[in-house]
Amino acid sequence: MTRNRNLLTMALLGACGWACLPAGRLAADPPAPREALQGVLTDQQIEQALRPTGQTRSFTPRGLTRRDSPEAGQSVNLNIPFAHNSSELKAPAAAQLQQLESALKLPSLASDRFVVAGHTDAKGSAMYNQQLSLRRAEAVKRYLVSKGIDAGRLDTVGYGSERLLTPEDPLDPSNRRVEIRDLGRLGP
Repeated sequence: MTRNRNLLTMALLGACGWACLPAGRLAADPPAPREALQGVLTDQQIEQALRPTGQTRSFTPRGLTRRDSPEAGQSVNLNIPFAHNSSELKAPAAAQLQQLESALKLPSLASDRFVVAGHTDAKGSAMYNQQLSLRRAEAVKRYLVSKGIDAGRLDTVGYGSERLLTPEDPLDPSNRRVEIRDLGRLGP
């Protein structure tokens, strides 16, 4: 009887414990950084974000941002992790960079030029952040060129913390990103 009562108590406590936790999280799990929640965008998702469809659009599913404006063109923000205060790509960056490479080789994008734009959060000086973001954009360009993307199709720019994704939270990790912007077809 005591054993059954202990099992019942453990089952009820277990059910309550699981029900009280947010979906997908265990009590021992540390909070996931925002950048880890975004995941890796597929080449098709990147292509979709970079190709105009003739509609006005603005949406942000899973870290994907797409804008129509004369200045920005079609763009997508990618979570490409770098070592702290460095332009050295972390190992997990390979999955997203492979998808980006694949997207830029798709027939619908193969004749387009792009800007690889680096962004940082607001921690640190404006000059340091601008230089770091440019080095990171150049690291992404080097990766893509090493995989067969024509260097003439890729320009780089570093915005530092000038164009925060979440200006209401300037230190938010989602501000640290690499934006790919479509400049349209290559000239003749």
